[in-house]
Amino acid sequence: MGTPDGPVTVVITRAVREGCEEAFEAAVRAWAPRIRDFPGHLGVLMLRPPPGGREYGAILKFRSRQDWVVFQDWPEYRQFLEDIRTLLDADPRVDAVPGLETWLAPLGARMTRVPPRWKMAVVTWVGVCLVVYGVSLLLSPFALVWPWLAGFLVGNGLVVAGLTWVVMPVLGRLFRWWLHPDGPAS
Repeated sequence: MGTPDGPVTVVITRAVREGCEEAFEAAVRAWAPRIRDFPGHLGVLMLRPPPGGREYGAILKFRSRQDWVVFQDWPEYRQFLEDIRTLLDADPRVDAVPGLETWLAPLGARMTRVPPRWKMAVVTWVGVCLVVYGVSLLLSPFALVWPWLAGFLVGNGLVVAGLTWVVMPVLGRLFRWWLHPDGPAS
């Protein structure tokens, strides 16, 4: 589920009873500001269902797996779960993935079997090499006229953006057979 020394992303999916959507959203709006008080919590994103749907999503980020474990026993979180229990059709589905594994998750997978870290390192290394090379070619005409810090910040920003939105999703699909030889878990 994660490592004690790295961040973990938690995806919670809740099917809300028909007719309870408004009450559920009100409960979430009331709860959301309190989550910021929990040490180790790095952010939350709430996702509404498409029109006609009743499955709501919550994406939570924690500093470590241990912070997520402690959060689950936090009295305020326990109370929130109790408050919304009658608004749900079933128990929530909870998936947790550590660090960079979210870059390499197969499309459409609810939960992915985490590939070995050495495989993730190899695919990430390939991606970094490709993007750094491309960015260095792109920025080389400006290297002599820009201040060093500007080139450094723009270059790193382009590398991160290229990895996140272009290269790692492509490499994840390209190397899916190697990263997930048994296919994604469902």
